[in-house]
Amino acid sequence: MTRLSLQSRMTLWFAFSTLGVTLVFAIVSYFHLRHELSVEKWERSHPDRPDFTLHGSYTDDEVSDIAGELIRSALLYSSLVALFAFLLGRYLAKKSLKPVTDINQQLQAIEAANLDKRVHLPEADAPLKDIAININALLDRIESSYDEVSNFSSRVAHELKTPLTLMRLQLEDSAKQIEPEMAESLQDELHRMEHYVEQCLLIARAEQGQLQLDFETVSINQLIQDQIEPYELLAREENRQLVLRSDTTIQATTSRWAFRQILHNLFGNALQHGTGDILIELRTQGAKAVAIRNQVKASNTKGTAIGLRIVDALVRQLPEHTITHTQEKGIHEAVVTIP
Repeated sequence: MTRLSLQSRMTLWFAFSTLGVTLVFAIVSYFHLRHELSVEKWERSHPDRPDFTLHGSYTDDEVSDIAGELIRSALLYSSLVALFAFLLGRYLAKKSLKPVTDINQQLQAIEAANLDKRVHLPEADAPLKDIAININALLDRIESSYDEVSNFSSRVAHELKTPLTLMRLQLEDSAKQIEPEMAESLQDELHRMEHYVEQCLLIARAEQGQLQLDFETVSINQLIQDQIEPYELLAREENRQLVLRSDTTIQATTSRWAFRQILHNLFGNALQHGTGDILIELRTQGAKAVAIRNQVKASNTKGTAIGLRIVDALVRQLPEHTITHTQEKGIHEAVVTIP
């Protein structure tokens, strides 16, 4: 059973409370009126003869008619009161919960690139202001921890870069003294580790906003064509292919280098973690976008997700660019929206 929202519960509580008070008042008035008309006698002085006093009472039928009219009137105005109370209760509930809505909206806008943002509630009551203060204190701790981890990762990557370079140079100098197969294997491993370190450094610079990007109007079609060729060769080795669907030419103001990195990591992720053909689609209906879709491998081993993390970090550095990842029925789709 679906539980009603807090706003709906507050609205119904206010409406039923008002209606309940109105009905209690009507019922009490009904029985009191019946008592007055049935039991109590009425007395009036004659208008022409002030010394005459008239005594009388109502019959049962008259009492029932008068009380029935009261009930009908009460039901009519109770319905109007209930409607008014419902509308008023909904307005008051919405107004009362507005600070909570503001908190949610402000929290949703906070990402890794803007952890310095804080929640502001200038017109909230004291209890809600206390909540905002506690949330901001939590954000302070999160920002501090995130900066420490990011700086640590950057320092570690820098520290590893130099030793790896020295090891590669020493290996190249000593290649003649080592078996060719072992030398080639060591070179491949060192190259893989150097690439991993470069990726970590790129993530750190992107997430800290330290990338210097040049923006220009470029052809997205041409960028994809330039990036797709080496991946077509890799896909062919696995009996797979990259299928490009493009019925139109897309021009966009972006960073050529950053967009190439985005495509490089998305293609690499699709090849490494996917199976079957990779569909690349350029879309112009609504917003301009590049969509990359592939079937996901059935594997229990999870990767490091560095490639997708780089993509997300780079997209955040490009104005008016967004990216969404969806996965349904074993199909992963990444959609990069461009201005």
